[in-house]
Amino acid sequence: MASSAPRVEFITERAKLVAGREQTVDVLIRITPPEVAQGVTARPQLNLSLVLDRSGSMQGEKMVRAREAAEYCVEQLLPTDRLSVVLFDDTIELLIPSQPVTHKMELKSRLAEVFARGTTALHEAWVRGGIQVSEHLIDGAINRVLLITDGLANVGETNPDRIVDQARGLAARGVSTSTVGIGADFNEDLLVPMAEAAGGNAWHVERAADMQRIFAVELEGLIAQVAHTVTLGLVPSDGVKLSDMLNDFELNETGRYRLPNLQAGSPLEVVARLRVPAAPAGTRRHLLDLKLGYTPQELRAAEVLRLAYEVEFAPEAEAVALPANDDVTRAVLFLMNARARREAIRQMDVGDFAGAQASIRAAGLATRTIGASAPAASAPLYDAERRQLEVLETSLTDRAADRSSRKRLSYQSYSRRYSKERK
Repeated sequence: MASSAPRVEFITERAKLVAGREQTVDVLIRITPPEVAQGVTARPQLNLSLVLDRSGSMQGEKMVRAREAAEYCVEQLLPTDRLSVVLFDDTIELLIPSQPVTHKMELKSRLAEVFARGTTALHEAWVRGGIQVSEHLIDGAINRVLLITDGLANVGETNPDRIVDQARGLAARGVSTSTVGIGADFNEDLLVPMAEAAGGNAWHVERAADMQRIFAVELEGLIAQVAHTVTLGLVPSDGVKLSDMLNDFELNETGRYRLPNLQAGSPLEVVARLRVPAAPAGTRRHLLDLKLGYTPQELRAAEVLRLAYEVEFAPEAEAVALPANDDVTRAVLFLMNARARREAIRQMDVGDFAGAQASIRAAGLATRTIGASAPAASAPLYDAERRQLEVLETSLTDRAADRSSRKRLSYQSYSRRYSKERK
């Protein structure tokens, strides 16, 4: 893997700010991970545990597709990778202890014997998967638990906050967790925060037939990972106020934002909203200091990238005449739409379904209005967002679809905030 640092850009809607007045400025901070060096074919070693729900609700196509996806995962791994498989219902079974992936046919034949039964001891099974990975922790590898379930944790530990805290603790010891929720009956308020806290990805499989595609995207991301344990510190200069972080990232114990792992080919977009005091025309002002912490995948030691952001002030006529950067406009809109989705969830939870629908309708109208004047190259992105919101608005009129609607709201919001567009 390339060991060069990520590239960081500071982008405002226009290249200069209006002089002579206090103003609110949205700064798009684009973090572009280094690409894999030309000619380098090696990818990170993988140390995975698949933790697979086989409770009774998985019976039928869901179980068939989950087995197929697990077998697909086995086929993509190398002999240098490690794999374990934990099954759970009301009991836990270590189907495949952690081992090098050297006998693929044998591993797949074991998976073919998995059938649904029982209830859902999700927490204990996830812990068991974490142990399998931890006991064979590999420096420089990606050590991850992949939890696949269609139900609620209803045996053993069931408190989402405690499980999320444990996932965060496991990540601190070098083992991340991704979660895959299937259908409409699992707890998104557990699986999404669990993945966020544990440095993994949260996936929602609405149709069992999509299972293998989700596995493929997860594995592609693991193979492309170039850095983990990523944090962002932002310190505004004197007189400047950081009024909002539109991505709503979680803060760590040192007050820095926890960012997702960096993957080659997948820039991360962060929007900081600053309140900037007036400055005379023609001056350049230091607005912000940035500190990006990360651990390159092939190294053990963390690295820190420090940058300062300055901007020039110009008379209003000159500043507003500059071309507008649609990347900033779109990033802000989509992050505000992510908040609208979370607000709709809050309204649903208190029974205000009309309010939830109104929140999504307003987001859709804003998307339609702004997208109408967007550059042609950006039009497909606005159209896709608008269609997503229209589907949500329609689904919110149907009380029978509430569980599915809530999951779509949760996962779409997560995708927007973490720059994780679904393929």
